Amino acid sequence: MPLFLEGGIVKMKTVIKGRGAIAGVAEGEALVCPDSIQGWAGVDEITGVIIEKGHIEEGTSIDGRILVIPSSKGSNCWSGHFNSAMINGVKPAGWVVRQIDSRVGVAAVVVGSPMVVDFPGIDPCRAIKTGDWVKVNGDTGEVEISHKT
Repeated sequence: MPLFLEGGIVKMKTVIKGRGAIAGVAEGEALVCPDSIQGWAGVDEITGVIIEKGHIEEGTSIDGRILVIPSSKGSNCWSGHFNSAMINGVKPAGWVVRQIDSRVGVAAVVVGSPMVVDFPGIDPCRAIKTGDWVKVNGDTGEVEISHKT
């Protein structure tokens, strides 16, 4: 892994390659949800806070984060809940999705955030940790991970 210096601290940087699904570039702190987020009662549509009971990131906001998930989960209205949150000014900065499905694809289009999907031989939910700084390039399919220490 390449190393770089940030604020006097040596950090590791990794690049993984998937398929660009929604064009654009976004970066931010990763929010990794290895079991995804349920559609109904998963995210508070006003605050963007995960409200799914027992979720590993319950109480954490998706706003401005790079959302790392395996796929969508639950309700067919999954994308509608992310749309409602976006209308209230709350949305992920970008998406990293192990395997795209129609619900998460529609959600990304509706909120307009860059998305990279379908990573051959790599599970982004394991390669990325919550708190890592992630740059998503929906044009090239590259995801650059600056690992937190």
